[in-house]
Amino acid sequence: MSKTLAYALIWSLLFTLAAAQNAFINAPPPQSTFAPGDSFIVDVDRPDSLTGSRDVSVAIGLLSCVDRAPSGTCDDIDSAWMMGDILYAGPYHPVAPVGTNENENFTVTVPGDFQLGPAVLAVAHFALVGELFWPYLEVLNETIFIEN
Repeated sequence: MSKTLAYALIWSLLFTLAAAQNAFINAPPPQSTFAPGDSFIVDVDRPDSLTGSRDVSVAIGLLSCVDRAPSGTCDDIDSAWMMGDILYAGPYHPVAPVGTNENENFTVTVPGDFQLGPAVLAVAHFALVGELFWPYLEVLNETIFIEN
């Protein structure tokens, strides 16, 4: 087997293992609207996986898109590089109620002085994957709106 093919197979395997660990934002739904000072639940779910992993932490951020993206949108905002106001940063210990994905809910609050308009709700999820626990980081995001 050529060295290039071996590297391709290894990267393919690592990508498959990582994809099996993907989390997703189950709540709030995209395009939800909140006001400054509102509290809401961020439900971070993770489907069951055949690959062993250990969830470590999440960080939840809220970034205004005003003056960062085309008017009224969050297009082209890369929350992997900026998460804005950090609403939560700490442990992530999802549990699986019978017949559902593993999940954990976090109650967060929109800062009282947060700029009105579209915003990116971002969740950074960190886990250790596989038998040797290699580090895995993903950043999820969706657009919400902050209005009075």
